[in-house]
Amino acid sequence: MGVQTVGASVRRTEDPRLLRGEGAYVDDLRIPGVLHMAVLRSPEAHARIRSVDVGPARALAGVVDAFSAAELGRDQPAIPALFAVESFRPAPQYPLAVDTVRYVGDPVAVVVAESRHVAEDALELIEVDYEPLEAVVDASAAIQPGAPVLHDDAPDNVAATMVYESGDVEAAFAGADRVVRERLDVQRYTGIPLETRGVVAHRDPVTGELTVWASTQWPHTMRTILAGMLGVPARAVRVVTPDIGGGFGVKADFSPEDFLVPYVAGRIGRPVKWIEDRNEHFLAIAHSREQIHEVELALRDDGAILGLRARHITDCGAYQRPLGLVNASLAGTSLGGVYRVPAYRVEAVCASTNKAPASPYRGAGVPEATFARERLFDIAARELGIDRVELRRRNLLTPDELPHDTGLVSLEAAVVLDSGDFPAALDRALEMAGYADFSARQQAARDEGRLIGLGICVYHQVTGTGPFEGGSVRVDPTGEVTITSGAAPQGQGTATMLAQIAADELQVPHESIKVVFGDTGRLPFGMGTYASRNAVMAGTSVVMAARQVRDKARELAAHLLEADPADLELEDGAFTVRGVPTSRVGWAGVAAAATPGGNRPAGMEPDLEAVQYFENMAAPYSYGIHVAEVEVDPHTGYTTVTRYVVVNDAGRIVNPRNAEGQIVGGVAQGLGGALMEELVYAPDGQPQTTSFLDYLVPGSLDVPDVEIAHLASTTPLNPLGVKGMGEGGAIGAHTAVANAVADAIEHLGCRVTRTPLTPAAVWELLRSATAGAPA
Repeated sequence: MGVQTVGASVRRTEDPRLLRGEGAYVDDLRIPGVLHMAVLRSPEAHARIRSVDVGPARALAGVVDAFSAAELGRDQPAIPALFAVESFRPAPQYPLAVDTVRYVGDPVAVVVAESRHVAEDALELIEVDYEPLEAVVDASAAIQPGAPVLHDDAPDNVAATMVYESGDVEAAFAGADRVVRERLDVQRYTGIPLETRGVVAHRDPVTGELTVWASTQWPHTMRTILAGMLGVPARAVRVVTPDIGGGFGVKADFSPEDFLVPYVAGRIGRPVKWIEDRNEHFLAIAHSREQIHEVELALRDDGAILGLRARHITDCGAYQRPLGLVNASLAGTSLGGVYRVPAYRVEAVCASTNKAPASPYRGAGVPEATFARERLFDIAARELGIDRVELRRRNLLTPDELPHDTGLVSLEAAVVLDSGDFPAALDRALEMAGYADFSARQQAARDEGRLIGLGICVYHQVTGTGPFEGGSVRVDPTGEVTITSGAAPQGQGTATMLAQIAADELQVPHESIKVVFGDTGRLPFGMGTYASRNAVMAGTSVVMAARQVRDKARELAAHLLEADPADLELEDGAFTVRGVPTSRVGWAGVAAAATPGGNRPAGMEPDLEAVQYFENMAAPYSYGIHVAEVEVDPHTGYTTVTRYVVVNDAGRIVNPRNAEGQIVGGVAQGLGGALMEELVYAPDGQPQTTSFLDYLVPGSLDVPDVEIAHLASTTPLNPLGVKGMGEGGAIGAHTAVANAVADAIEHLGCRVTRTPLTPAAVWELLRSATAGAPA
């Protein structure tokens, strides 16, 4: 059989080093002579800057430099937006606020000192004269006439409007037996990695090369943006990612500090470090999720969907950074899900407010759209008197209808559902969850005064988005295999997954393969880790490179063994002549022959390495079914998730244990969004959740055991047949849990239309329903 590890739940090769405490994160880097940077952030949500005086800070012992935007000049570079549409009116963020601050946390000045505590002390000496302006923190209010204006080139505070449509929507609604409409809101929350952001930079005095170590999900993209802002060639900048303690999308961004640290290192001529503290994280990390959905569903009396029409407003915060429009775009193209929707129109509005800038967080607009659709489906089923499962089943696309081109194209990819069996997945999940018996159990609980509910979510997600990913495979003369990938994982187990893929192609033990990530000096081009793309894009580039190495090695081995390449077999790390097992050469022998001066066939280039780039814009779609069961305390509104079932289809699974870890982690984050997490702002723009005292995240006791089953509809869009699945848990859980809470309390007259469903929010729903009940 030889080596066959793809599909096996092998242990992660990354873990032993981390468990021994040998991880090396940005803050672990010790560079002689390093200085520490601290950032003065605006305490005002909206204000003009009359003056900034950094003189007192410069005078403090231990301070090496201090400056504001004035020292950078009027032409300081703006952080670019990577996606734009015709309606886009740029609202760029500059590294330091020039004339106006637009959110609490907006960087105003920088101090660089011999230690972090001196830099922090010096911040308090900087004198800033602010002229407060009226703030606006509600996205709907921000785009109304008369609202405070954030940017002169967008006087209505609309950064962009995108319309996605297919079919005849007007005719669909005109011919409908029933139209169900609702406003459905998702709150503002974000990723909370254990490791906050961090950047270290140092310019080599000999070569002039600027090396940047950063906790980022996209080192190559960071290099490109940084080089452009610094006005230097990309080859003059090297970005390296050490170990990363979580990212969840919020580190696939370019923030002011990503420019300021390298800029200061070049300005001063010494290495500089900045590590974000947790308060800064809450103030300034990319926020996400906050959307207002006004959705209408056109139906026949039998529950068949005729059309869907919606307008959603995304709160994009104060500025548009590189991915500022992505959440709105993906929400706009995801609202139809995996259902048969003949007519579709969604208007996606991007609103500017006096809050921290928004960017993708695990799911990137899809959790929001999924909540709006699946919550509306439950509401529609109740109004039509149809079982909620039956409503979904009647409208799910069948395998015979795939691939299904929706006619929609997001900023990332065309929405073409490539493969799957959505009805079978739904049936499997319902069977696992005991749905057939739940109604009786629910009634029995109600008779005891208990409130239990069951929530269903059918979701899909775009994965493996392009345009490319790079990977190299090299075999050294010692026979050791090294993979270098453009991916930049943060705990997903990608090294193990890529090693499994290469191991099968090269017939070597996967644990013997070294995998290197996140170094622009080792691989010229790469994209990074986001959008559930590691298996699809990085995996395919590695399998392409491994096969090229294997093919070249076969020619070399045939030359060494004086045999026909077609007669060779590769198994257990060696080429043998078929039928002559004693005639063999291992990888070390082949690689040694490949070196300059080695015994190669005439005309063959030396070395045994291949670099491949998988270029592909056709993104596969994963999907899944989540079923959550909850119990709501009628006296306190506290919700306990008592059972959780997932049926996941991500095509061919390289490592099921890794995959299930991704699902469970995503479920925890989605549960947090449904029940706990919210970044709250006061009406004057002051953030109310700036520490873990105010911002609750799920603990181990909040997340139940997750029962998982897999389907495997392989995609034809890559040679591995894989789809991504890293975001599915977060997409499905938010809605499944919210729908379960609604199922537990709606019979009392409660209507669930927004999250989070905190104890206070649920208690208020129950109190209002009781107050409104007839005496």
